[in-house]
Amino acid sequence: MTFRNYFLNTFPKHLQLLKRHQPNEVVRECIMKDNGVMFFGGRDWNSVADDLSQIPHNDRPKFILSLFMEVMMDQCLYTYQPNVYPGWRMKTNLPKFGWSGLGPHHENPLKILWAPERERIVTEDDVINILHEFIVFMLEETNQFFADNAITVNTLDFLQYFINDNSYAFSEGNIVQRFKREFQRQIFNRD
Repeated sequence: MTFRNYFLNTFPKHLQLLKRHQPNEVVRECIMKDNGVMFFGGRDWNSVADDLSQIPHNDRPKFILSLFMEVMMDQCLYTYQPNVYPGWRMKTNLPKFGWSGLGPHHENPLKILWAPERERIVTEDDVINILHEFIVFMLEETNQFFADNAITVNTLDFLQYFINDNSYAFSEGNIVQRFKREFQRQIFNRD
């Protein structure tokens, strides 16, 4: 199954299997101004073993990369393209990666790549072997989303927001390091 087929047909079903937690009313209504907001993962994605136990082993690498892409897009659009974010949120209604207590706590999207490796839930090679296909797909999907929504920012400029964000400094695990090398090589033609 191609990455595109997985993402469009299977990932939405798998995404529904993540355990979600609703923040308290103050966080939902006053801070986030989103009554439907849900969180998954907790600090450092401490529920990764439980969450991924619901995903078939062979699909986990594609699931992890798809989840990473969606969370990264969600956080970058919210932060760097706030005028576009409400439309994105309405279309995706993604759960937020992190947790909520006295306020919302959003986790670094790169931890989606690290946590399964940390817990040895996936093998590094299974994820690393599909990084090229994933990054090509991610660029195509981002281009298509921007075209469909008349977003004027250039896709490469948008992805540069992620590289320039402080969260990009996170470098735990081999998968994160390989992703960053491939990401910069394939998308930005640099090392």
